[in-house]
Amino acid sequence: MNDSQCTQFLSDIRRPLLALHKAILDHERAVYEKEFGPVTPAAFLQVLINGSGFRWLAPLSTVIANVDEILDDKEADATDRTAAVEAVTGLFSPDQPNNAFLPRYLPLLQADPAILHQHGQVSQLLRGIESK
Repeated sequence: MNDSQCTQFLSDIRRPLLALHKAILDHERAVYEKEFGPVTPAAFLQVLINGSGFRWLAPLSTVIANVDEILDDKEADATDRTAAVEAVTGLFSPDQPNNAFLPRYLPLLQADPAILHQHGQVSQLLRGIESK
């Protein structure tokens, strides 16, 4: 994959990753509120930040932040963009050792149609780069 393709992929994957992240957060908030009762958005944000039960989401959040950073950084080079692409693909790869995200993520595909839909959008883009 050349540098131009990396830049295009990062631009294309950004919104689907954000939508997937939101769908996961919406699902997790509903589960949390079912157990603990309604919470304000600010209170739920604190639970996300401080709660150990949500640390599995950190790799997705980190990848999204990295994509944004690379796209905004005028000094980023081809190596930076390639690394960002690899981070995105690695997040969804069962072949990555110590992938803390996938074991909690994959069951959600069966549990929530919104997450499955957003996963489909991300997967389509991931399949597109595998063929390049």
